[in-house]
Amino acid sequence: MNGLTVIIPSRDKSNLIECMGAINAKQSHVQIIQVDDSDGRDLIDIEWPFYAGINVPGKKPFCFARNCNIGIRVAAPDDVILLNDDALLETPSGFTAMQREAEAHPEYGIIGATTNLTGQPLQWRLNVGLREVPWFAFICVLIPRRTIESVGMLDERYSDYGAEDRDYCQMVKAAGLKCAVYDHCFVDHSKLTSTYRGSPTGQVSREKNKAMFHEKWPGVEF
Repeated sequence: MNGLTVIIPSRDKSNLIECMGAINAKQSHVQIIQVDDSDGRDLIDIEWPFYAGINVPGKKPFCFARNCNIGIRVAAPDDVILLNDDALLETPSGFTAMQREAEAHPEYGIIGATTNLTGQPLQWRLNVGLREVPWFAFICVLIPRRTIESVGMLDERYSDYGAEDRDYCQMVKAAGLKCAVYDHCFVDHSKLTSTYRGSPTGQVSREKNKAMFHEKWPGVEF
């Protein structure tokens, strides 16, 4: 099995303490890369019991897709988990469980964890196992290196709020692969507030990205 790296774009140490603490408690045998969007503040002066995270500078102005791609490049040749800094892993060894499912089922290009707070109801836990979905939000997503090599990385033209994850699902399907969620990896998305969208409230305009999505994928519902 490939190596596995968890990539966490973040601008706030308090979220990282909770997010990485949950990984330390539940998951071994992964590397962690923090893509630092903190205007120079040090996010890595915490002593972690199992791993030292790698602190990689992000680029300004903030762009989720670009900062994730920075982490994806640094993580090569590993498979990657893109993890929101407000998502807390609750399933023991949940990340490697998703990776094993991806290896057993190569027809799936990306696999998302289930969660409790999302705009996509198909990401709620159903206790079914691995199941195909048309798309999902990238709260916690496994992207195997084979998918990155065949599909590419996230589209950095999505510089506003949202749509880069929906777009990547379309890219995966256009490459003849499937999207799935996996019930046996669960992250809690209800306790923390996102810090990396570039807005104090976590909500900024989505219209620019929606317009670009419709231009790129005419006829596909957003």
